[in-house]
Amino acid sequence: MLNDKKLLVTGLTGNLGGSIAAALAPHNELWGFARYSRDGQRDFWESQGVRTVAGDLADGAFDELPADFDYVVHCAANCGPESFVQGMRDNPQGTAMLMAHCRSATAFLHISTIGVYAANTDPEHSYGETDQTGGAVMGGHYEGTKLAAEGVAWGMAKHLGLPTTVARLGVQYGTYHDGGMLGIFLGMLLAGQPIPLPAHQSNIIQPISDDDVVRFIEPLLGAAAIPPTLVNLGGDEAIATREVMEHFGKLAGIEPQFAEGGFEYPTYQLDAAKRKAITGPCQVPIREGLSRMYDVLAPRLRGK
Repeated sequence: MLNDKKLLVTGLTGNLGGSIAAALAPHNELWGFARYSRDGQRDFWESQGVRTVAGDLADGAFDELPADFDYVVHCAANCGPESFVQGMRDNPQGTAMLMAHCRSATAFLHISTIGVYAANTDPEHSYGETDQTGGAVMGGHYEGTKLAAEGVAWGMAKHLGLPTTVARLGVQYGTYHDGGMLGIFLGMLLAGQPIPLPAHQSNIIQPISDDDVVRFIEPLLGAAAIPPTLVNLGGDEAIATREVMEHFGKLAGIEPQFAEGGFEYPTYQLDAAKRKAITGPCQVPIREGLSRMYDVLAPRLRGK
């Protein structure tokens, strides 16, 4: 894990950025850039030792933000842009403005999404970094503008001489905050609600725990290069969403119900070979991680 570095994490009010910031803050000089749009968010992070700066990346107004970071972990993204213009402004434009400001960093880690992959007709296809892109599984303008942000990271890395890694994140889960998508599904299970499954895809996912994501930050930054190193950021074990929920159901004593359609999300099996070469294998077995997640989140969810 990184120690005694000056770090910037963007989007730490989200599940991914928050889990990373919470783990790194005690050991580093950590700065957090976000909008802090909900009451108490900024006070919370300052209480955790984070030096907070509020703002909008796409504005490029970084007067209160230093530029001399050792490393930048860029998690911030608009995951539901209401228009193409808004998505392009927040995702690629915001990335460009941030990279220009932090051009002196040793390395820049840009978090993208596996949603950029174009769907393969083989439901058991294992997606690798060289596969075709152009997906729009979640609809709207998210995946398109995230792919555009990858292009910006590619161009700015060359233009600025800033070594960069682009990591395409899959399904993240764990005990931080709401546990991500699988934590939301756990809450639905406990509330007696049917769990959505994609209507037009396999429901196979390759989840990665918060603990492994945090563990991999340092080697992913160490692999930064020009042109950027592109790598899938998912777990080592493929599992069906149905199996995940059946596992939670056994722990809860509840028979899960499922409903196809209504909520589409990337359910891709990933080729993890390149990531393993950079980070080594995951250290949290999927069912062990899910059980720990249940033990932490279920009492909290039942108390709501």
